[in-house]
Amino acid sequence: MRIHKIKALFKLGIEDLFKNMNVFIYIVMPVGFALLYSNMEMLGKEYVFSLCTLLMLAMVPVALMGTIIAEEKEKNTLRTLMLNDVTATEILFAKALICMLFVVVDNLLMFFIVGLSMESFILYQLVGLFVGIAVILFGAVVGLLAKNQMSAGLLSLPFMFILMAPLFTGMVQSDIFSKISSFLPTDAMMEIFESISKNTMNISNTGISFLIIFAWLVGSIILFNIVYKKVGVDN
Repeated sequence: MRIHKIKALFKLGIEDLFKNMNVFIYIVMPVGFALLYSNMEMLGKEYVFSLCTLLMLAMVPVALMGTIIAEEKEKNTLRTLMLNDVTATEILFAKALICMLFVVVDNLLMFFIVGLSMESFILYQLVGLFVGIAVILFGAVVGLLAKNQMSAGLLSLPFMFILMAPLFTGMVQSDIFSKISSFLPTDAMMEIFESISKNTMNISNTGISFLIIFAWLVGSIILFNIVYKKVGVDN
């Protein structure tokens, strides 16, 4: 991969992102929820941050990644870029960097909006980033499979609902549902966040949670490679 090509694609992608309000909403919505719920003391700062981070990780790495790739395909810019000596790997890497940038930006904004203690700042940010990396390739899969932005939105919904399953474990009184949810990276993240908030984070408490997140990272790489080989970047 050539750094100068990725840098140019990254800059162009950022400029295009701010011109498309349909895409930009994925970035703004989690921060909006943080502003809305930050004054609700009954929920607790840690829970509000966990909730908003979960929502952000279901939207930015998955829905945003899928939509911006599908948008480029819809406008036929991917074909033009590839005809001008830009590889598919460079295009996908630049798009992934854009999404991860907003994972970091959203996480920072939500942290300060909610008003969590700075003692746990680095831990919260690293865990959120780690989970974002683990699920971002699912967004790339959505973009590869989608023909346009509308289909990308529809294809991303199953991934988003799966990642948001921990929100519904308290509403759905089902041991099976809770068991399935416990294997999700977002559920693992919330377990780690709870350990951070209670100052009980150690290997015995969070080791399995980190293993689950890592397993999803490996799984996303495998799934992405399978889909990429079948459909390519410009199907």
